[in-house]
Amino acid sequence: MTDLLEELAGGVLATLSYALVGTIVLAVGYVVLDAITPGNLRHLVYSDHNRNAAVLVGANVLALAGIVTTAIATSDDDLARGLADSAVYGLLGIALLAASFKVLDRLTPGDLGAICTDPEGTPAVYVTAAFQIGLGAVLAVAIS
Repeated sequence: MTDLLEELAGGVLATLSYALVGTIVLAVGYVVLDAITPGNLRHLVYSDHNRNAAVLVGANVLALAGIVTTAIATSDDDLARGLADSAVYGLLGIALLAASFKVLDRLTPGDLGAICTDPEGTPAVYVTAAFQIGLGAVLAVAIS
């Protein structure tokens, strides 16, 4: 019974630790995305109900979550390694997703940030979202 409780306590500690690191990575990713797009994403999504901004934020969260999830899954039950990998690869993912957004901005006409936060619906946000999720998937596979 003691072994079961110790194992359960270890699992709960690991889950809470991964949740903390994952939350930090996702929050930093949100702040960085907010910094490279015009306006305040929190206001655009939650007050203005801007669908373009919501799609962009959602894609960024999915991309980063895939990276962090893969880092956890490949840690071989080593909590310290899993936490370090999640943090490092998560931060690397944030930097690369931001850089890819800027690259895509250069390849497309107009200001991509302004287009993706425009209150009018635009198909460009779906392409940008797919680009973000796709790169997140590539980065996740590169970890494993």
